[in-house]
Amino acid sequence: MSRIPLALDELRAVAGYAADCAEPSLVLFGREHPDDPRPAQALEAARTFAEGAPRSRLQRVTAVAANRAAREAVSDPARHAAYAAGAAAAAGYLHPLATATQLGHILGAAAHAARAGELAQGEDPVVAEYLITASARRITPVVRDVLGRYPRASVGRGRVAVLLHRLDSLLRDPPPPPRVVEDTGPFFHGTRADVLPGDELTAGWRSNYGSRRTSQHIYLTASREGAPLAAVLADGDGPPRVYRVEPRGRIEDDPNVTDKRFPGNPTRSYRTREPLVVVEEILDWEPPPAQLVQHLRERMAELAVLGIEAMDD
Repeated sequence: MSRIPLALDELRAVAGYAADCAEPSLVLFGREHPDDPRPAQALEAARTFAEGAPRSRLQRVTAVAANRAAREAVSDPARHAAYAAGAAAAAGYLHPLATATQLGHILGAAAHAARAGELAQGEDPVVAEYLITASARRITPVVRDVLGRYPRASVGRGRVAVLLHRLDSLLRDPPPPPRVVEDTGPFFHGTRADVLPGDELTAGWRSNYGSRRTSQHIYLTASREGAPLAAVLADGDGPPRVYRVEPRGRIEDDPNVTDKRFPGNPTRSYRTREPLVVVEEILDWEPPPAQLVQHLRERMAELAVLGIEAMDD
């Protein structure tokens, strides 16, 4: 069996990546077991090594303890959250053996964390996909290079194995080319901003959703139902408004909805980096049902706990 070169700094990077992937799910264990520090201690041990301390018995002991906490957990989400922490603590013990089983040290924490989030949201695979995608974006060049030295993950039978394989594929395979959008509109944009016909709406401003980070895109839809919902859910002080808009440049599918719960883009939701020109304000739009709005706000808050943004930009 061939051996793979691994430097100590590379092992530190792997441990840090695994801890970053596991951490969002830790809250799911804490809800059920607020007085059990074992998974948190495992994450701390992983970070201690990642930040420059010697690899020691601390990582092994806390990994074993976190796995024991997982077996004793009262719920499946808590169980997988603890396993994620245990995997992070053990990540620094990645072996230089060219076998796919070693990928558990690199990607196992992310796979268990995604499974924990999925279970916490009623076995919702969309939640797992969001978390796996976030873990793919989180990877550093060093960890990606280490991953590439190992064989690809097999599909596996269990759900965690499937999620690990999905993450491995996202990290190794080039993304598919964006679909050519042939939708001719009309297009609408929901917001709380007060603008006039002829004004341009542009990206580069703080998002109206989630953590309010700077958005690299501006969003639009060809659905008259979608824009009112976006307007009502948007943060801000003004009343919700809906505008008919025309994109100045190329538009692409909105990844927040495309191929998530249903294949394709049935909601006709798009985004662009180019400006949107306001054509007119739509005044006769129907407000979305209050129960739907409340449900979506509650769900957005629950997902935010797991680090899932309301807008994946």
